Amino acid sequence: MQYISEPISELDYLVILRVKQLRIDRNMSQRSLSVDMKLSKSFVGKVEALGQPEKYSVRHLWLIKDALKLEDIKDIFEGISVKHDLIEIVYEKIPKLNKDGKESKQFDEKVIEIRPIPKEDKGEKM
Repeated sequence: MQYISEPISELDYLVILRVKQLRIDRNMSQRSLSVDMKLSKSFVGKVEALGQPEKYSVRHLWLIKDALKLEDIKDIFEGISVKHDLIEIVYEKIPKLNKDGKESKQFDEKVIEIRPIPKEDKGEKM
């Protein structure tokens, strides 16, 4: 079992989780949200994957609001409380299973631990 560690802004991570939950609540796939945002079909999937560098930008907030039919951009931040600048996410990749029970080439990510990166360590982690 191999663990992978990724540093990320806590705000970025929480926004990704919030948008993912809003997307799931609306029965939208990653692909359909990407298309509704008028971005590449794989964009949201890459943002939601922990090992990918893609993140939502400020410009994406309007696109997300419109695609998810939210009243205001601030709805994206509902329930988000940031306590740290940077965090480290430790996770493992678990192979998905095909219908025949064999391992797929695709993976799910299981978060093992989330820990803050102390201010004195920021330069070393990034």
